[in-house]
Amino acid sequence: MKKFFFFSLFFILFFFFALASQSIVSVKLQELRFGILRDQLMNYELSSQTLRERLKQMFLSKDDYMSEVKVNILESGIMNSETEGLDLKMSWQDRFGLYVINSVRFLNFKPALELEEQQKTIIRLQFAFYMERTRKYPIASKKYQELEDSITSSLSDEMAFTLLHHGYCLVMMGEREKAFLKLTKAIDLFPGTHYAENASLLISFLEEGEKKKEELKSKKKSPEELAYSLFQSGDYEETLKTLESLPNLTKDQSYIKARAMEELGKTSNAVKEYIQLVKQKQNKEVAIRANRRLLLIGNFYQENKSLVAFSKEEANKLGDSKAAENIEEGKSLVLKPVIIEKVLKAETTSNLSEEDTKELNQIKENIRESLEDSKLETTKLAAVVSEEKIPLVLETKEISSQVLEKTTPLVVKKTLPQDPLKLKVKLRDGREVVCDEVKIEGNLATLQLGSFGLNLPYDLVVSVQVTAERGTAVKLLTSSGEKMESNRWIQNSSGDWTKPKPQEEPVVRGEVKSFRL
Repeated sequence: MKKFFFFSLFFILFFFFALASQSIVSVKLQELRFGILRDQLMNYELSSQTLRERLKQMFLSKDDYMSEVKVNILESGIMNSETEGLDLKMSWQDRFGLYVINSVRFLNFKPALELEEQQKTIIRLQFAFYMERTRKYPIASKKYQELEDSITSSLSDEMAFTLLHHGYCLVMMGEREKAFLKLTKAIDLFPGTHYAENASLLISFLEEGEKKKEELKSKKKSPEELAYSLFQSGDYEETLKTLESLPNLTKDQSYIKARAMEELGKTSNAVKEYIQLVKQKQNKEVAIRANRRLLLIGNFYQENKSLVAFSKEEANKLGDSKAAENIEEGKSLVLKPVIIEKVLKAETTSNLSEEDTKELNQIKENIRESLEDSKLETTKLAAVVSEEKIPLVLETKEISSQVLEKTTPLVVKKTLPQDPLKLKVKLRDGREVVCDEVKIEGNLATLQLGSFGLNLPYDLVVSVQVTAERGTAVKLLTSSGEKMESNRWIQNSSGDWTKPKPQEEPVVRGEVKSFRL
């Protein structure tokens, strides 16, 4: 009987440890895969780089439109990739392994491993950053605060990102004291990192702006000088108040007023002011700067074809057509937001807790409100365009029908070859980007178009081909200098590159350096 008991006990223990070891390995693989995908999606260092550029533009070079276009392109690739690979599907075995791991971590006084909670954190971060990008600072600030309260690891990248970007949102909302606390906390918790560097940079800009403002007040300088100083320091609310106290504004002051309104989200009011500045003939430099703002607004912030057509025509008149070309070129590289579609399509399932269900519904509601606000601003902008008697641009379908009625097939054939050949890059989430070249460096793919480049996770690229079938092949260049050609290159499940009908050995992932025409 004792032998049977010991044999059974040995068998149970053997089975338990075998199952536990297998489950632990499975969980660790899940954790490793999740960590790699998370880093590719979030791209924290790139986010710091873009924020640094945004700060320099905000405080030092407000009218550098090329820098602004580049920042918009870079920001569209951050936290804006397909997250299907991050959707954890944990089996009972994985949950058992996670329980064993967390039990050991508890005994060693270590925080529990929370893979599912990290997944929720990433979705929250995506949403908060999208709201920040679209200048919905109050909503972004609220979500960043919730993230700060819920993130368990105070020394994680997620916490550092949250503190830094929450501080930036608070600055844009005019709550500078609260912003200073968040930024100081980021410096204290993450010394020597790019997060601390950017937090210090933002604080130094704020302190310098406050110092200049106090100096001007103490010297009793004119409201004109004070308004300019407030604008340079990013205090847009005070800038507007100061300018409104002046009886008459110069063209430069009217431009500053419009820029302040734009930064505060009063886009339609700013556009009305810009249009007047573009039409005036007394100050050509201001007209050019105002017209570039119209180009940026019409292409990036509040898309409007009529406004773009008007500003392109004015750019030609002002001798600034190159700016219009550069802005449109940059626009083609900006990725549409994935998080919006992902959240709105997400269904409330029974396995979600009441708290998670409430938060998901709140995020959906915030997105809907944001979209409604955008529609309202679009309507206001359309009204301004109409009031200013800017010719309306017909929709593509209407233009096409008119062209077909008046144009012979021969003319259509002649116009088709005039379009320049480009590379068409298909992404894993279904989006397509047109560019001149694709450069590969490590786990990063850079889609190059003229002066601009869009950085994306290498794994996100599905295929590369030519925009039109004209017998032109896509050249794949390897690290050894070898050139291979195909009308289309496809990245397989292993990451290697093959032709549509693979008759040769695939090109190994690590050997690929670029794709070009």
